[in-house]
Amino acid sequence: MLKLFGFCLLIFCFCKITAQNNLTFSNDSYSGINSAVLSPTQPFLNSNPWDVNLISADLFIQNDYAYISKQSILGLIKSEIKSANPKKNITGENTPNVFDFFNKEKANLLVASDVLGPSFAMTAKIKEKKYVFGLFSRLRTQSSVLDFDNYLRYTNEMVFQPSDYKMKPFSTNLMNWSEIGLNASTEIFPYSDQHWILGFNLKYEIGLDAANIISHNNIELTSSEPAVGENPDLRNIYASNYNIDASYVTNYNFETKTYDYRQNGSGLGLDLGIAMLDKEPREDEYNYKFSLNILDLGFVNFKQGINHVYNNGNTIWLQNNPNFKDVAFESPEQYLKLLSQEAYGNENASFAGYGFKIGLPTSININYSQRIKVHHFVNVNWIQRVPVFENSLKRNNLLNVNYSIQNEAFGYGISTTLSEYKNVQFGGYVRLGPLILGSENAFPLLFKHDHLKAANIYLALKFYPFWDNEMKRHRRQKCDCEK
Repeated sequence: MLKLFGFCLLIFCFCKITAQNNLTFSNDSYSGINSAVLSPTQPFLNSNPWDVNLISADLFIQNDYAYISKQSILGLIKSEIKSANPKKNITGENTPNVFDFFNKEKANLLVASDVLGPSFAMTAKIKEKKYVFGLFSRLRTQSSVLDFDNYLRYTNEMVFQPSDYKMKPFSTNLMNWSEIGLNASTEIFPYSDQHWILGFNLKYEIGLDAANIISHNNIELTSSEPAVGENPDLRNIYASNYNIDASYVTNYNFETKTYDYRQNGSGLGLDLGIAMLDKEPREDEYNYKFSLNILDLGFVNFKQGINHVYNNGNTIWLQNNPNFKDVAFESPEQYLKLLSQEAYGNENASFAGYGFKIGLPTSININYSQRIKVHHFVNVNWIQRVPVFENSLKRNNLLNVNYSIQNEAFGYGISTTLSEYKNVQFGGYVRLGPLILGSENAFPLLFKHDHLKAANIYLALKFYPFWDNEMKRHRRQKCDCEK
């Protein structure tokens, strides 16, 4: 079982790409359909009658398990990275360009990527009332492990595992999926002194790949000296008292080493948002805005997902087991059957049927924006994960404060972010016509860090008019001057 845990953990560490979206740009009144995924009401504030997103991608790297010493993201291009070897006194603390580990008792790993494909939003008048409608397409990947009992720290430090160890319960899941969404927003409470906007995203979820692993109780791990002639640095490790559910489905073809795109699951998702703003008539800019958004309510059902259960089986010999020796990992199913053979003497005994669900990474986004002067705004975003459905993915919590200058054809801003309420990051964005570049954690991209463990970059290419605003639209309105 330990190999399975280690395999999953290594995936999370080496593929640590998480999306937090560029919050500074999402507060830009001209962000349009790009901001709908964080606040369904935001496209309604766009003074342009339409806008089109051609492509945008948000990649964020952060973890508290592994790091590269004294390096920057750009510096990785020309650097040769070597692994830490404490026995040879090669560690990240004394040597640059070393891949090393923090070796904490617990590891928190949050993994995601978010690519917004061809999308658009447009304004429509229905019975003299303004509506904004949009369509968007996304490709998302996300995984989460919180408070993972880091038994691997002994291997990382090249020290012997304790004779007896209780590995605490944990859960982890992964999903790769596509999303097609309808965005709609309009103004409500027309006689209120403030402007109230209601918006929603209704999303069709297309499940591609997924995995879910849950350990329900403490796993008893014991170690002993290896047999004579075996590697003295690798102790025998055994696992007992386990109760683990493991489920997966994937489009990766392990025989041909190719990825075959097809739908493995389906579901529905919903984002809801309401915004209140103080805004003068015929003014594009509001004085202040407050919005509350509930994001990613829903789940994806993988009817053909494969389930395995390991409970009250034989003690499993994990390390130095001759049955595992020289066995190449070829597919998840091959490895799960190998574990079943060890636990029950039957490679098919752990199979528990088909079908499982993965909940979307539900969260609450609260936003407050205050105009300081014309085109100048201070914005605050607080995003808190609130898992709702079975086996829910979990996004990162964050608090973001940013200052932005927003003009029709260009905009820019600076920001500071507290990710998981403990990692302080600095960044910003610039919008030059159709091109948007940004980062909520820019310093690791350019400057060397003692512990390089995080970075973020946001890129978007949009198409929208630069000439329209509230005053110009008012001047174009026909006037019946005889009345």
